[in-house]
Amino acid sequence: MSSATLASLLPLPVVILIVGAAVCPLAARISARAPVVVAVLSCGGAAGVLALFAPAVLDGRLLVEYLGKWEPVRGAALGIAFAADPLGLSYALAATVVGMILAVFTLSMLGGLGRRELGGYACLFLLLDAALVGVALTADLFNLFVWFEVAALASYALTGFFLERPTALEAAFKILVLTTMASFCVFIGTGLLYASYGALNFGQLHEALRHGTDPTSLIALGLLVAGYGTKAGVVPFHGWLPDAHTAAPGPVSALFSGLMVTLGIVGIARITFQIYDQPPPVLGVLMVVALVSALVGALLSLGQDDLKRLLAYDTVSQLGVVTAGLAIGTPLGLAGATYHLLNHTLFKSLLFLCAGTVLHSTGKERLSELGGLGRRMPVVAVAFVVGIVAIAGVPPLNGYASLGLIHQGLEETHQYAALVVLTISQVVTVAALSRAAWLVFFRRRSERYPSRESARPGMVAGFAALAVLCVAFGVAPAVLLSEVMAPAAGWLLEGERYAHAVLAGGGQVGRLPLSFDYLAPATILVVVGTVVVGVLLAWRYAGGRTPRFVEPLRRLHTGSVNDYATYLVVGLIVVCAGLLLG
Repeated sequence: MSSATLASLLPLPVVILIVGAAVCPLAARISARAPVVVAVLSCGGAAGVLALFAPAVLDGRLLVEYLGKWEPVRGAALGIAFAADPLGLSYALAATVVGMILAVFTLSMLGGLGRRELGGYACLFLLLDAALVGVALTADLFNLFVWFEVAALASYALTGFFLERPTALEAAFKILVLTTMASFCVFIGTGLLYASYGALNFGQLHEALRHGTDPTSLIALGLLVAGYGTKAGVVPFHGWLPDAHTAAPGPVSALFSGLMVTLGIVGIARITFQIYDQPPPVLGVLMVVALVSALVGALLSLGQDDLKRLLAYDTVSQLGVVTAGLAIGTPLGLAGATYHLLNHTLFKSLLFLCAGTVLHSTGKERLSELGGLGRRMPVVAVAFVVGIVAIAGVPPLNGYASLGLIHQGLEETHQYAALVVLTISQVVTVAALSRAAWLVFFRRRSERYPSRESARPGMVAGFAALAVLCVAFGVAPAVLLSEVMAPAAGWLLEGERYAHAVLAGGGQVGRLPLSFDYLAPATILVVVGTVVVGVLLAWRYAGGRTPRFVEPLRRLHTGSVNDYATYLVVGLIVVCAGLLLG
């Protein structure tokens, strides 16, 4: 199939998902489970179309399609462009494949709901997935904002899906307020760039900005980073994330943590490298945000008694790690960030499915009320341990290679202080998750649980699929680095070539010569050290006591949407000031 033919199919995955979303409420009239079946088929169909692009895109080609054939004239673009590069395609494939797994899981966990409820749920689920694929493929700044809004609208309703629960209503209100503020930042930042340069196309904006930036364009960059940083849930823009992840149904929590939050990371990566061509000030700002997020998220997860809230704060930490990879700004750093972003999708989705199953089966999600589930739910226990080992970076699971690449990138650029902070955050992450595993699955509990359902076949299939993917992404790092991560880093670093390709209707970039020493003694020693110290720290606080050093951070997280909105505004001001003064 020619490149032109492939490029003409770029909008099709989004179309399949949106059509599926429209069909779901109608399918509910046939049977209660029909909408979820439609969701499974829609995600599978979209993934199948995206897979057609993989051979060409991973070979270094950029596929470009202008909707309505409104192609650029003399370097000026009016039409909306879809462009498939390795980063976007990998993220879109992750969104559809993991979305299909989560939809299958939903059939088992929520299949007993009524027709109307499942019809609405499946519709919103597919709209959110369509927005993720749209973000992955668009090459237009305003269209990126549109998909941001579609994802936001779907997330409000999914967060408050069990509206009879007061926590769901409160969480939906918080995400509404904070994401609306983020949308305003994105909209104003986009408007400033359009007013200054008369362009929205990524390629055209890059051409306009490559000769230098002025205060207006830097303020626009600060607004965009704050807006997409809020969607990513990095500190200090993270206030909505723990409540939304805790209140949503299990599969939705997995979708939020595994995929929706990474929408913000993809947005920041595109703006930083493919529009602004990585101006040095923004890399420094992103590194500070990354390190604070990694450490604060890990510390807050160690002090949690609620299992889903613990995992939510760990998401803040892991996205800080991904952002650190971006902030390195080198081939190794960007390859590691892309790798860890995909890995996060897998292991965090797995952990949230485990947490949702524990709640579904026991009616409890507080660590202090749980225990002894290892014998009652062995499949869930094994899946949870696999997720922890993956996040801990233990070979042969997937986190080992991605963390190793990011650490190697920090060493290469002599950012040893940042490396120390990330290592400390990794130790605390291992401690928090190990403590949760002990309290939920392995400590003895004398009191019997009320009789509830155990994991059904569709739920077991979800655990198995994600666990297998965690292993698969870990045992073949050389292939993934060469075939996926290196091309992704290449298109991010070659901003000028990307701009030319978008405006010319396609292009090619060579593969970067990247390598990762899987058996490097220093890397293995760091892994062993972080796991041992992390487990000892988990044992120290296994009794449920909150560490004293976490208390100041917990006091800042009051639960008040006013406080979180204040943190967002202060963060925006600090980011803009850092860019202007840098």
